[in-house]
Amino acid sequence: MNWKLSLSFALTIIIPILYFINIFLAYFIRNTYDGPVFLVLLGIPVAFFGLIFWATSFINIRKVFGVLPQEQKRIKTGLYRYFRHPMYWGIWFTFLGLSLANESYPSLLFLFIVITPTLIIRALIEERKLKD
Repeated sequence: MNWKLSLSFALTIIIPILYFINIFLAYFIRNTYDGPVFLVLLGIPVAFFGLIFWATSFINIRKVFGVLPQEQKRIKTGLYRYFRHPMYWGIWFTFLGLSLANESYPSLLFLFIVITPTLIIRALIEERKLKD
């Protein structure tokens, strides 16, 4: 079996699982710090903003969406006209907001130690595959 195909298949499953883990940590291992109330209140609109940003960028790319970057033309419409990788930014802000709103240290740590590097690596790989 082709190792690249096996790796692609594994990552297609692993990446969404990582996102689920972050959501799980935010909701079920919460109130792990007693932060300022404004951070909790800030988390809600940050998560909402991230979710809207994420959904809008998903709509902007339509059929070219995939868990792993593929060779394709660079999209220059919608949010992609103004931002590089708006979907990844939306994901990041959604998880940041969830972590803050639920006062979850484990979720914040997971966001910065696992999710952020994953998004950066995905963006770098995607940059190499995109054609102008």
